[in-house]
Amino acid sequence: MPHVIAVAVFLIIAVIYCKPALEGKVLEQSDITNWKGMATQSIKYKETHGHLPLWTNSAFGGMPAYQIDMESSNFLSPNYLYYVSNLFLPKPIDFFFLMCISFYFLSQVLKIDYRLGILGGIAYAYASFTPIIVTVGHDTQAHALGYVPALLAAFFLVFQKRYWIGGVLSIIFTSLLIGQNHPQVTYYFIIVALAASVAYLISWLRTKQYKHITLSILILAIAGVIGAAVNLVPLATTLDFSKATMRNGTLNLDTSGKATRQSSGLPIDYAFQWSYGPKETFTLLVPDIYGGAAGELGADSHLAKVAVEKGVPDDQAEAIAKEMSAYWGAQPGTSGPVYVGAIMCFLFVFGMIYLKGFDKWWILAACIFAILLSWGSNFMGFNEFLFNHMPLYNKFRAPTMALVIPQFLFPLISVMALQQFIFNEKDKAYAWKKLKTAGIVMAAIFLIMGMFYANFDYKATNDEAQAGLAQITGGNTELAGSLFKAFKQDRQAQFGSDILRSLIFAGLAFVAMWLLLRDKIKPVYALLALVLLGSVDVLAEGRRYLNDDKFQDADTVNNAYEQPSPIDQQILRDTGFYRVLDLTKDYSQEGYTSYFHNSLGGYSPAKLSLIEDLLTYQLRGRGSFNLQVLNMLNVKYIIAPGQQNQPQVQVNPAALGNCWFVKAIDFVKGPPEAMKALNNFNPKDTAVIEESFKPSIPFTPVADSTATIKLVKNDNDVINYTSSAKTNQLAIFSEIFYDRGWKAYVDGKEYPIIKADYALRALALPAGNHSIRFEFKPASYYQSDTIAGIASVITWLIVIGAIVVTLRTRPAADGTINNNAAPSK
Repeated sequence: MPHVIAVAVFLIIAVIYCKPALEGKVLEQSDITNWKGMATQSIKYKETHGHLPLWTNSAFGGMPAYQIDMESSNFLSPNYLYYVSNLFLPKPIDFFFLMCISFYFLSQVLKIDYRLGILGGIAYAYASFTPIIVTVGHDTQAHALGYVPALLAAFFLVFQKRYWIGGVLSIIFTSLLIGQNHPQVTYYFIIVALAASVAYLISWLRTKQYKHITLSILILAIAGVIGAAVNLVPLATTLDFSKATMRNGTLNLDTSGKATRQSSGLPIDYAFQWSYGPKETFTLLVPDIYGGAAGELGADSHLAKVAVEKGVPDDQAEAIAKEMSAYWGAQPGTSGPVYVGAIMCFLFVFGMIYLKGFDKWWILAACIFAILLSWGSNFMGFNEFLFNHMPLYNKFRAPTMALVIPQFLFPLISVMALQQFIFNEKDKAYAWKKLKTAGIVMAAIFLIMGMFYANFDYKATNDEAQAGLAQITGGNTELAGSLFKAFKQDRQAQFGSDILRSLIFAGLAFVAMWLLLRDKIKPVYALLALVLLGSVDVLAEGRRYLNDDKFQDADTVNNAYEQPSPIDQQILRDTGFYRVLDLTKDYSQEGYTSYFHNSLGGYSPAKLSLIEDLLTYQLRGRGSFNLQVLNMLNVKYIIAPGQQNQPQVQVNPAALGNCWFVKAIDFVKGPPEAMKALNNFNPKDTAVIEESFKPSIPFTPVADSTATIKLVKNDNDVINYTSSAKTNQLAIFSEIFYDRGWKAYVDGKEYPIIKADYALRALALPAGNHSIRFEFKPASYYQSDTIAGIASVITWLIVIGAIVVTLRTRPAADGTINNNAAPSK
């Protein structure tokens, strides 16, 4: 019955929290909208071919489509249990329910009262980071966070010597976690799991439990391998793809043009762009210490009131206030702070002071490590060392995300502390001493908050709000200054209001625990009070970022992007094969153009390094575009701002088309020299080729004015051309060079693909008439699919074996072991 109550509570809260989802409304999630744009071509391909393509032409000139949308032929995958684990609920209800029930499962493995398990589940699921990422569309991240507690629970079952059930669940939850395809969350889980494992290992070594150590390591290692193997298709393809992306390094040219080097991971300034400030860490306790997200201010704000006093109409003043983002912290911008709850912070402090076991130490170590990681560029010495030396860490960005570890572990230590305090504590004098100490520590922290409140200047180093107000006022510096002063008052007011809010919640929790120790209230009332207060604390804060106003009619959201604009319709009249560049948006961070066109831009945190390098050094890092690079990339249409910033189409008549023959070759030493050669070259006549590809060109091309080459059909994974020439030719194809799956065949015979013009493909064609065919057959996809199927079969065999063993060894009614074994003869 307690578990039914827990499920019902989680379900009711999630449904009420996201009620518009049951009314046919959806969130306008920017990440999902961009993803849909990138995936549209693949979806249309499936409608005619019956399966998704492995390559898409719709983004960044071309890239593996399995990084956008992937399907598997593995129908035995345990990942289908995902639908069972979230009760087939619609999104975003399923995100919150999954996180709650997963944490609740962990609490029951740790033998914590079900009511405290409910508190922990709600605190974990509804901490502000979750509604924030749900609102912007980080669906895979939310799903991955949903399986983190469950997988740790499976580990603990193994630690408790429940090997079969722990091993089976470790396989299943490892598979489900990795299957969400969010490696960064998996990475943070590994940090937590390592911290816990080291702590338990030390304890077992002290008690000489060598057999248990061996079995635990063996079981969890096997579980990890099988769980990963089930997901080998996304793992192998992503690993293979990463070797050709900016996450494996980009080209670095210094301003003198002399020194060059190739980085081995993401550029550190890019990776650390979203770094939490050290003082900003206090948002875990007081959310708006550095302001909140846009839309939180209204007509009653200081900004709006001063604007009205200066003659701005009421409705316009309110609109200005709502548009302003009050955030002024260390990050470039944010959709909201990471707030885990004032009560959770208080209980975390209390747990650290009160609990006696070693669990608190690994939890404290993991939290401190995560906080230091989150500081990124604001704690550069430490984090740069980790970036350069900690395995795989330089493949990730946004250090702020490390705060999901405290989001998870603060509620965990809180419910562990309350379990001991409410149900097991016999020494009330000891409990009061520790509670009083925790209260003093929290009072000191709030005193520090008060000092911050009084001494902050509420102005960022490069405050975009100040520049925005100057633009709104048309350069009226006096008016802009008055508005900005009022705006800083709003920032201070937000901070002050949240200090008071957090102080009240933490204070009420302290009082409830004090009353329990003094026998003023019964344990059940203290328990219910803490559950109610802790839940309201995070639920109310989360509504700032995810509320009914965030939901819109599904047709309205879909029609906004899935219907072509007049500009799109104008371009679509051209039924040829070409690329489009949209300069009305940040084309390297948008997927909208891909809804209808083969875009040179796109939306992905892991672009091919060749494309990232071209963007950096030829298309956005120079004073103007290198038009010759646009020509070689077959950018035929450019959408640019016109009069009154209305978009208009510009035709590029110099676009070189899909393929052409060159008259000459400029051999260069390597990638840096190839990039520099693009600064001044004519791709129509000359190809820039790196010397490493010279063996693939067995002749010097001879110009032939009658030679022809043309595209027959580009069908994503298969591209066909025909050519005719009286002399040997070097053919350039305006397709992105990607040597991790593309094969070229000339008249059925495989030919080596040559890298040309830094990012394109080329073939050395002998004289004559030829049929040319490119096929995309990545070994990482086809080989891993077979292994994943085998791993899935093994998983289910182990599950069946565990069920049989459990049934054979379950206690019978008389207390004996029922092994159902046949009697020996």
